[in-house]
Amino acid sequence: MKNVLIVDDEPDLLLTVQAGFENNPHFQLMTAGNGREALDLLENNIVDLVVTDLRMPQMDGIELLAAMSQSFPEIPSIVMTAFGTSKMEQQLKKAGTLNLLEKPLDIETLEQAITTALDFYQTQEGGPNLDIFLQLVAMEKKTVHLKVFNKKEEHGSFFFRKGYLIDAEQGEQTGDEAVLEMLEWNRIKLSMKEFCPVTRENDEQSQLTPLLFGMPYHKEQYGEVHPLDQVRQEFTRLQKKK
Repeated sequence: MKNVLIVDDEPDLLLTVQAGFENNPHFQLMTAGNGREALDLLENNIVDLVVTDLRMPQMDGIELLAAMSQSFPEIPSIVMTAFGTSKMEQQLKKAGTLNLLEKPLDIETLEQAITTALDFYQTQEGGPNLDIFLQLVAMEKKTVHLKVFNKKEEHGSFFFRKGYLIDAEQGEQTGDEAVLEMLEWNRIKLSMKEFCPVTRENDEQSQLTPLLFGMPYHKEQYGEVHPLDQVRQEFTRLQKKK
């Protein structure tokens, strides 16, 4: 059975959600009142999905998502908030959040979002075909940071901009060496963020993309404002308006 962590500082909401999902045959709930409590639970338990509010004391949801991106990047997340906007949703999805739910929400909506997220990640556990997945990212001209985890708990990253693979990292390896290393992995898990922190002068000149189609390169620097920083700015703006 899957474990879902709900993070919210409203005790009544947590009680309502626990009661609503008490007999759910597919997943069981854990709850936390803020980001700090959530991180403690993540450190000591197997968690398959995190559903978090944004506005909380001690450590809010944005700080929690940032901490998860560093320490638990393989765990998917859903955000629920009363302060949502289309801009916030766009930036949260760039940061890797699967869904943004508007509060107040009903049990049916929450259950559907949780089930959809768990179903998607269950299909990944058998091990998606990495080279085919990377080819799809390239063909769909996506801009993403794709993290890959193998059964030995090793991980690496692929950086795409508009479908061009502009860099890859795995341990101390970068570029073509990292790509070839990770293409050998099986039984992998994936974590994808619609945001690429790597920049180059001309993405089209990257010699890494042909490696994905079976056919070699360098490593550049970081740029762009991180999506979670943009979420913070939008969230702060909305709170001031209230």
